[in-house]
Amino acid sequence: MGQSQSLSTQIEIAATPETFLDFQRYKEWHQTFFITSLDPSKRPTDLKPGDRLEVDIKGFSFKPTVVENSPGCFQWRGSVPVLFNGTHQFHFSHSLETPRGTTLVQKEDFTGLLAFMMRPGWRMEKQTRENFNTLNRDLKAAAEKVAS
Repeated sequence: MGQSQSLSTQIEIAATPETFLDFQRYKEWHQTFFITSLDPSKRPTDLKPGDRLEVDIKGFSFKPTVVENSPGCFQWRGSVPVLFNGTHQFHFSHSLETPRGTTLVQKEDFTGLLAFMMRPGWRMEKQTRENFNTLNRDLKAAAEKVAS
């Protein structure tokens, strides 16, 4: 039903990915993208598939479900049924370019009747891509600061 679109960004980080799962400290290094577990008793490293999150991006809040939480991937799925569904992924792998570093790929697959709005070059796609890149750059700076 509807269309499907994907958006992907990538950055090299001269550090390991642990900073990403330190949700509570995001406000120290990033101003627009926040992740909180809906179960306050669970640390981010304890989240399992089926657990719920609250994600706030520039004041827009939604409650997706964790799909995967492994050393190589943190993934959630959220939706406005039929209209817009998104599977958001953060993939971490050993960098082939940065010694002892990490390659972060941030990706989202969109489906539903309104997924066409994420076509390359469209305003919503450009804005979302910039949000991804801003988070990537801020995460890189925070992780590399901790690692130094």
